Amino acid sequence: MKKLEVRCPSCSNRGYIEVSEKEVEKAARGVFAVNILEGVACEHSFVAYIDKNLAVRDTFMADFQLELPDDVPEQVIAPDVSEQLELIDVSLIKLNLTASLLTHIIRAILFKKKIFLVFNQAFMGDNINKFIEYITLNSFKANILVISGEQYNIYNIEDSVILDGKKVIKDDDDILSAKTLNVERSLVRKFLAEYEPKPSLIYLQNGLQKAYDLSRTIVEIVKNLKKKEKVYSKNVLEDIARIHGVKIQLPYLDFLYNIVENYFEVKVPKSSNISNFLSTL
Repeated sequence: MKKLEVRCPSCSNRGYIEVSEKEVEKAARGVFAVNILEGVACEHSFVAYIDKNLAVRDTFMADFQLELPDDVPEQVIAPDVSEQLELIDVSLIKLNLTASLLTHIIRAILFKKKIFLVFNQAFMGDNINKFIEYITLNSFKANILVISGEQYNIYNIEDSVILDGKKVIKDDDDILSAKTLNVERSLVRKFLAEYEPKPSLIYLQNGLQKAYDLSRTIVEIVKNLKKKEKVYSKNVLEDIARIHGVKIQLPYLDFLYNIVENYFEVKVPKSSNISNFLSTL
C-alpha cells in the first residue's frame, strides 16, 4: 500500500489516503480514481485521480446526486467512425488532460467560446484535436487551438478562454466557476471511470450529442411561443419526455437552458423562479 497526500479542490485542506499499487497498475492505460469520503481531508467528498507513477494527477469535486439522462443504447458504429476511434490514444488523453481541464474544455465548447489550450507537449496536439473532433461528432462545433508557451500572444484572444493544465488563464465571462459545472463534471467523471477506451469515448460523445439534441428541442419550443408567452419548466420537461423518451431533472434542464442561450444564442423567456418551481410540483 502507498500513502498519498490529497488536497480538497474546494477548501484546500489536506488529508492522506492509502492506495493499492496493484490496483493502480491495473489502470495503467488511464488513471485510477479514488473516492475520498467526508472526514478524510475535510467535510467535503471528492475524487482523486492517481496516475501509474502513483502521483495524484488531480482532485475533483464529486456530484453524485446529479442524475444525467439515461444512456442511449450502444449504437452500431459506422466503419468510418470506428476508424476514427482507432486513431485516438485514450490513455494519453486521460493521463494528460486532467479532470478539471477536460471539464473546462467542455464548458467552453458549450458556451461557443474560442479555446486556446496551452500545452507544451507538441506530440499531444494532434491527439487532442482527434479526441475533440470525435466527442463533438454530430453535435457541437468546437473552436479549439492547441498552442505552446506564450504563443497565444500572436493570436486574437478576444472573447476566448485560455487554459493551461488546471489553471484558467483567461475567462472574462466567468463561465468556468466551479459552482456551475455540475453536469460537465458528471460527464467527465464517468468518462474517466470507464476503463475500456472505446466505451468511455462513446459515452462522452453520446452525452454531448444528447445535450445538443435536447437543447435543439428547447430552441424549437421557444421559437414556437406566442408573443410575451413564458417558458414553464414543467411543460418543457413533459415535451422532452414525449419527444425524446427521457426524463431529466431540473438541474439538467438549467444546464440545457444555458446551452440554448449561449451556444444557440436564443433567449429563453423563463417564468419567475417561483412559478417555475411550483409548476414542477
